[in-house]
Amino acid sequence: MDAEEIMVLERQRREAMVKADVAALDTLLDDGLMWIHATARADTKQGLLASIASGKTKYLAIDCSDESVRFYGPVAVISGIADIQAEIAGEQRTLQNRFTILWHERQGRWQVVNWQSTTVRKP
Repeated sequence: MDAEEIMVLERQRREAMVKADVAALDTLLDDGLMWIHATARADTKQGLLASIASGKTKYLAIDCSDESVRFYGPVAVISGIADIQAEIAGEQRTLQNRFTILWHERQGRWQVVNWQSTTVRKP
């Protein structure tokens, strides 16, 4: 696996979130996933998928920039800035978060094990 290949998976994850493709996300996210929202709320894979499946959380667009990829054995660390258009509990939101996402390879399969984001404060 190299940086280009892991970014292909990362783009697939983003696309699945925008399309609310819970089946694709189920394969891309590890069962032990820890998802830390910019609000500091911790979520599980089951909680995140349930929110997307129910329509409570709708990702309308996810555009990322300033990305870097680093590998530590079977772990890929991607960091960057995510500009997100979302509808959360019926409220339209524009979010800009600095993020780190961890992909882990196990038995030839790469899955997301952790997401952490922090709101980028506007000056």
